[in-house]
Amino acid sequence: MENIAALQEFLKTPRNIVITTHQKPDGDAMGSSLALYNYLQPLGHEVRVISPTEFPAYFGYLPGCDEVWNYLENPSLSQIAIESAELIFCLDFNDLGRIEPLNEFIKKNETAKLVLIDHHLNPQIDAEWILHDTKACSTCELVYRLYEILEPAYVPTKEVSECIYTGILTDTASFSNGATSKKALEITAHLLDCGLNIIYVQEQLNQNGREEKLRFIGNALSRNMIIREDIGIGIIIVDKKDAYRFNLQTGDTEGLVNYPLSIKNVKVAILIKQEPKIIKLSFRSKGEISVEKICRENFEGGGHRNASGGRSFLSIDETIDKIVQIFEKEKIV
Repeated sequence: MENIAALQEFLKTPRNIVITTHQKPDGDAMGSSLALYNYLQPLGHEVRVISPTEFPAYFGYLPGCDEVWNYLENPSLSQIAIESAELIFCLDFNDLGRIEPLNEFIKKNETAKLVLIDHHLNPQIDAEWILHDTKACSTCELVYRLYEILEPAYVPTKEVSECIYTGILTDTASFSNGATSKKALEITAHLLDCGLNIIYVQEQLNQNGREEKLRFIGNALSRNMIIREDIGIGIIIVDKKDAYRFNLQTGDTEGLVNYPLSIKNVKVAILIKQEPKIIKLSFRSKGEISVEKICRENFEGGGHRNASGGRSFLSIDETIDKIVQIFEKEKIV
């Protein structure tokens, strides 16, 4: 991060600060936003976390979660907060288009200074301060690094530690995917020294769900999974009927895409989720296979090498056919 002294000086005075992240925030988005909130708020700043959309209820254990505004529920207050903000933190997204409609209000505030903290490819945000590293395991890792830069002697509180660990845990799929790094493990070890209870966080994330969600997962794996070991892919489909039948809530499909990767010859897993107007796609891959390139070139998307997303305006069957054709040409096995 360049010109860090200017940011340190800026933060010496209490400021109106807004923290925002991408639509339908995941563990890293919520964790990094609330980690930063729990760091800045005790320093005397007026801090507001605003999500463009709803967020999963199971993140309710995160300290400060009750203070997060869902723009869809609080549009007027959210607009006022953004308009009066002196500093706006953009966390876990690389383009303002990912926070619609908040992007328009941020653009209208011509006096606010922006801080970008992100680990996705090709950042497109013109910010005063940028902390960007595609090799970081998560945005939470970068927020942790920000503490080290701003205040080298800072010791994370229990609240901050729970938030940072949540983002690292979810973005590394519990330290099992390619995002797992030495730094991620070192940070976790340090957070343990600071009072982090990893069992508590694990229980809240993985052992605090609804029966309907578990039955939905079983149905998806039994009835709606396509395995093509000959071309190295596994596909799981979530259509509108299943969403209604199992009363799906925001976040209920999180992690579902990873299941096909447990099969030996499946190198790429794809989740096809039917939304009201589009087909939403999530890709995960093993090893050096770049699903970011596949999403960027074929599905108006992108992300990370081993974890990316995109969208399709075709039907579910047509989308499946297109995916199969792509991997028949890619020859990843």
